[in-house]
Amino acid sequence: MIAVICAMKEERDALLKMMKDVKTVKGKKLLYHDEALDNEYYLGTLANKEIVVSRCGVGQLYAALSTASLIEKYKPELIINLGCAGSLKENVHIGDVVIADKTAAWRFDVPGWKRSFDSLYTSFGCSDEVVSIAKKISDPTMHIGGIVSADEFIRTKTQLKVIKRHYPEALCGEMEGAAVAGVCYAYHTPVSIIRSISDETLVQGNYKHFEFHLEAVCEKAARLCKEIIKRYK
Repeated sequence: MIAVICAMKEERDALLKMMKDVKTVKGKKLLYHDEALDNEYYLGTLANKEIVVSRCGVGQLYAALSTASLIEKYKPELIINLGCAGSLKENVHIGDVVIADKTAAWRFDVPGWKRSFDSLYTSFGCSDEVVSIAKKISDPTMHIGGIVSADEFIRTKTQLKVIKRHYPEALCGEMEGAAVAGVCYAYHTPVSIIRSISDETLVQGNYKHFEFHLEAVCEKAARLCKEIIKRYK
């Protein structure tokens, strides 16, 4: 079984529309910003593969909690963290999709601990098999590379300065991937992070309009996710 974790309802629902024979399983009741989290598991098939989909909520804490719960309950052979992100490169545009070959918690800062994509403390590798599959897909709007995460919506020059200093090769930034990958690393579970670009961080003020593109970019990410799952062995 393959598991897919999404932070937001829009990201999750774009994938659910493509699934067949979907049934809902209630999870444990969790509080999320003083409200009950929509903590349900959706089981079904996608590209003739059994999958389970869940929504974790925004941020690293809830992403880590959801990932651990999902692994304990279903023991998936692969976890995919699917969603949207902000571009950190001039050649990565709204509607493009990034497949991570590595991820890092860019705000993780401890004296003596290296901050880079090859750090044992702040960075985690992603599934080589998924990266290999992605390289065989012909799509000029798809990119393969590093993704950074933190509990921050990247929108200021100060944030960009920190990222460029320690993770200059990062293609995009979001808020859950590194937490999901870290938990998967601890559980010896392969992980992939797929992100469709909803806003371009390098364009001043562009982040304010990310919701305008949200539905379309979520559908784009879901389609690529389906193709990855179809080819995954």
